[in-house]
Amino acid sequence: MDKVGIARNHIINLLESGQFKDGEKLPGARELCITVDASFVMVQTALASLVREGVLESVPRRGTFVCPGWRNRILRDSIVVYKTTWPWLGGLKDILSRELPELHIRELFKSGTFELRTTIAMQRDRNEYMDLSGLFKDVYADCGEFFTKPFAPFRDHEGRLYGIPFIFSPRVMFYNPRLLENAGCPLPRPDWTWDEFIDCVRKLKKTLPGRRIFDWGVETYRWMSIVFRAGGRLIDPAAADPVKIDDERTKLGLRLYTELRQELDDKRFREDEFAQGNMAFMLAPREELNKFKALNFNDWQTVKLPSIPGGAELTTQATDLLCIRKSCGDMDAAREFIRVMLSEEVQDFIAAEHYGIPIRKSSAMKSINPEEERDTLFMTEMAKMSAEYNIDSPDLTSMVENGITGIWNHHADIDETCSKLADALRTFIFFSNSSTANGNGRGLVNF
Repeated sequence: MDKVGIARNHIINLLESGQFKDGEKLPGARELCITVDASFVMVQTALASLVREGVLESVPRRGTFVCPGWRNRILRDSIVVYKTTWPWLGGLKDILSRELPELHIRELFKSGTFELRTTIAMQRDRNEYMDLSGLFKDVYADCGEFFTKPFAPFRDHEGRLYGIPFIFSPRVMFYNPRLLENAGCPLPRPDWTWDEFIDCVRKLKKTLPGRRIFDWGVETYRWMSIVFRAGGRLIDPAAADPVKIDDERTKLGLRLYTELRQELDDKRFREDEFAQGNMAFMLAPREELNKFKALNFNDWQTVKLPSIPGGAELTTQATDLLCIRKSCGDMDAAREFIRVMLSEEVQDFIAAEHYGIPIRKSSAMKSINPEEERDTLFMTEMAKMSAEYNIDSPDLTSMVENGITGIWNHHADIDETCSKLADALRTFIFFSNSSTANGNGRGLVNF
């Protein structure tokens, strides 16, 4: 890294460490020169770059001040991850500081030029990101080094790739054998059913508060997992009528989810409660094993999600994705970001941390213990995972998510809500496809 970059990084660290608050005046350039061992011109150049990017404000004859909204700015050399409390993040920073010295993981900035995002967040905001299909092929001409199935949900109908999977995992049911046995529950069979699961929940209620029975993670993954299991879905692009929000199987899944919510009237829970041995069930991807490792927790087992008569053997896919914003003007840096994050070194590092399933096949094989059935379940469930709960429109995706969560947040009727959402989506698809036929739009083909 050159001296300008060093000075720039030092100034940003002053902000992220809290040494200078919003609106406060920074030390003068000459004082900073001594601190970072750089020339006055280099420090001035670093300050000017941060003024241009809206992090700092230069006031004539008064000095340079911290802009109140600096956390919302997007720095050209920034990598932003959606969670900064991962125990392995320090190790990743060490690798990146050596391999990508010009890029830096920023912990307090909300967005970055380079990002690690979750499935829903990327799908919701994907219009802000570059098409990475060409860059990925440039860097890794041999795609056979990687699992290909996890890529599919992040391509649009024209083949654009808005996010590259970094790690992924099917969601399975974790359970604590000790807590189930204490409540008189039989341990789940490999082919257990929804009725058996609910019976176990009711028995657990006699010995545990609701918040210690089931940790089900992010709201959308909760109900979508059960909708998939019931044989429902939001969209089926192969069908004559692709909208399935008001399908009976979809509504069945939402009713079963409502039933579960009613059984667990105390839905509050603390993060990591399962990993601390205090919770009976958890619907989650393999990423949770990293927490188990950090807390030395080993009293856990896995089983596939309970089956629902007439349903489907599907589970929701969890993915952490590499994304690059359209504002990125440095394609060399973009290629290097992809190369390093998908390199054998980084992927093997993630494998050793047991965080999800690395997208690189060789690394995944180093991570999963073939002698532990509770771990190999993730590999067998891989073929059954789906992230096709997204509609090829960020606005419509938000509409559907907000509408469905309104069923529980506002006690809305399931039949009425699904009917209204389906009608709205069909109307949009009709006019979108009409526009495409007339050459005025791109349509909704791939969902």
